[in-house]
Amino acid sequence: MTELTANLKTRCVGRYLIDMPGEAWESGRAKIQGVSIEAEAMTLDAWRQEVEEREAELRATESRDAYPFLYAAGKGWGDHTYVFIHRGTIYNDPSRRYIEGYKWDNGYRFLLEVKSYDYTQPDQTSDPIVRKMAVQNNFPENRDLVLSLMEKLRGRSPDEIPTEPGVCFAGGFLPAPAGDDEDVDAQFGLDRMQDVGFDISTTPDVRESTTLLQRTGGSEIHAALKAADAHVVRKGPVALAGLNAEEWLIEGRRPGDGRGSVFSLIANETTSEPSAPYLSLDLTTGGIHKIQGEYKNFDPPSLSTGEAVAFWDAVSRTLRLRPGTL
Repeated sequence: MTELTANLKTRCVGRYLIDMPGEAWESGRAKIQGVSIEAEAMTLDAWRQEVEEREAELRATESRDAYPFLYAAGKGWGDHTYVFIHRGTIYNDPSRRYIEGYKWDNGYRFLLEVKSYDYTQPDQTSDPIVRKMAVQNNFPENRDLVLSLMEKLRGRSPDEIPTEPGVCFAGGFLPAPAGDDEDVDAQFGLDRMQDVGFDISTTPDVRESTTLLQRTGGSEIHAALKAADAHVVRKGPVALAGLNAEEWLIEGRRPGDGRGSVFSLIANETTSEPSAPYLSLDLTTGGIHKIQGEYKNFDPPSLSTGEAVAFWDAVSRTLRLRPGTL
């Protein structure tokens, strides 16, 4: 346990900071104003090859009607950018517009995706259903949004902690003032303890009308605990820097009939807003995991319950808003 917590390093998730073991790897993605964004470490040459192969694939796809499958392909705003506009699948209506943007920056490839529609080209505005739509073409707005996001996105190494307002996600950073409609999901794992992992989600949206502890006090939860032969290790409010949080720690039977831990902490659950976003943090141990194409049952888990609690306390108590994030 001392090895895990002796070398904690600060990581940036959304508009928050958390300290994780230096050896922990990170994955995840963001969704900003409806646009899905993910980053992958990649050389510029590999990015060029990926874009070329994707364009060849899309151009080779033939639609099932008189309208094209690939509507447009070309450079976006700024260097090392490329955008495709296509129908998604050959079965989609010609009104469908999938916007797929690629950008390379600072050793990372960004992939942006959003679904939109245009019922004016080809013209379907006489259709009774389309006639009732307040917006019959949201493609230009979504296209410009993707181009704008691509222009701003920056590649970011795990150790880089931005000092300006914006949103962090695995491999990337989007400079932006605090606002609505920004979701970030991150996962942190350990190669030497492959059943041990943290999941973090954050959003400015209010997720629940009740708090974690209010929900876990119900009869349904008690029945679920009994069915899983589980027990509560600890629960209660948590005092974090500037955060209103609660935690619920349980140990019990995990998938595969082995035992393990499921620890949860939630902050700003009923009060979430751009300046103080909702955040959930989960730690799981044990269970069945797919590793290199094969399923492995971690029974017993890599960490005992006591070790998991110590690890949880060392990491979860470091949660805080990133200075300058707003």
